[in-house]
Amino acid sequence: MKSTQHRWRFAARWALRHTLLSVAIALISAALVFGLWYPMPYRAMLGVGGIYVLILIVDVVCGPLITFVLASPRKSRREMVLDLSLVGMIQMAALLYGMQAVWIGRPAVLAFEKDRLTVVSSNEIDHADLHKAPPGLRDLPNAGLLKVGTRKPRDNSEFFGGIDLSLAGISPAMRPAWWEPISLYHDEMRAHAKPLSELIQRRPNDVFLLRKAVAETGQPIDALTYLPLTSSKTKDWIALLDASMEVVGYAPVDGF
Repeated sequence: MKSTQHRWRFAARWALRHTLLSVAIALISAALVFGLWYPMPYRAMLGVGGIYVLILIVDVVCGPLITFVLASPRKSRREMVLDLSLVGMIQMAALLYGMQAVWIGRPAVLAFEKDRLTVVSSNEIDHADLHKAPPGLRDLPNAGLLKVGTRKPRDNSEFFGGIDLSLAGISPAMRPAWWEPISLYHDEMRAHAKPLSELIQRRPNDVFLLRKAVAETGQPIDALTYLPLTSSKTKDWIALLDASMEVVGYAPVDGF
């Protein structure tokens, strides 16, 4: 009985140390994912928050649990080091695999498309086509979003080809050959943007969310306009714009 209790206490101490180390690594990786790759509102729009938190929970729980099972005072130091090293490598491999999947799906482009702003993930873009984009728009950023405008078809062939691509789920925002500097589209954005005060009147149930978003910009409501902010996963957001058509805030409200 005493031997069993001693073994449990020994295993618990090692599992606790492993848990603390796992939590520290998880916090660092979460800061990277949510702070650099998926800042708000993109993690909510792309649905990565819950998925990555689940990955972290599984990683943080399973590693120490395996350590608790394997740790024993009867094992030599060499056996303990070997066991824990294998557990650590498996745990790190699982975490890196999850981070790679999140990296591939990170938001990479914010495109003005007709009457809205569209968030495009890196994995929604054919990277082999990036060379077709204008100079300065051919590299996706490691953090943050590349801001572009999307041009209209140049001829009938491109028009009908664009229809086929859209039917296949590839919108103009996902086609590097159709990108242009967003500064060329500020006038068009201004023509489609609507006063935020108008949306507040139309959405009485969302007044709190809208006023909170306005307060975070530090600008008066009358100085702000908005465009719908969409992605392939959601259409229920808006981007708040200042007079220069720069995005200064967001709100989880349907802008259509």
